[in-house]
Amino acid sequence: MKVLWGICGSFCNHQAILNLLETNDNIKQLDIQFVISENCAECDTRFMESSQLIHRLESISGKKVFTSIVQAETVGPYADYELFVIAPCTASTLSHLANGCYDHSVALCAKAMLRNQKPVVLAIASNDILSASSVNLFTLLQRKLIYVVPFYQDDIRSKPYSCISEFSLIYETIM
Repeated sequence: MKVLWGICGSFCNHQAILNLLETNDNIKQLDIQFVISENCAECDTRFMESSQLIHRLESISGKKVFTSIVQAETVGPYADYELFVIAPCTASTLSHLANGCYDHSVALCAKAMLRNQKPVVLAIASNDILSASSVNLFTLLQRKLIYVVPFYQDDIRSKPYSCISEFSLIYETIM
């Protein structure tokens, strides 16, 4: 299965996604093309340097990572991918998709996939998904071809509005 996989700036979750990609036997069988948001491509954080993220993704897929909106633009015309996974998917990306704003690489890929009648799977990672960002999630849940990996409140005491997808269920959600 040819899968386009978007990674957004939930920087604290990048290691968990990389671990999943590197260890899950089912996911390792997928033919994956990665696209990362411009922030992921440019920002070095306390969690990981951008060059390290890119290097690991390219090692996993054997392909150059799409890091710009120019590269993402090629997704639509060629319609090569069967589905698009966005993991982690931030509240900002949800807002872009819900409101038709396609000004970064991951959002533009989602638009292209939906235009080509291909499913988009969202793996939520947001500190305010049960607050201000909930409207965007609920808007997207009403749309065709949008699927969500099951998620849960990850820190009910310190971050009562925060949820994270159960990343281990991404493959099952794809299937």
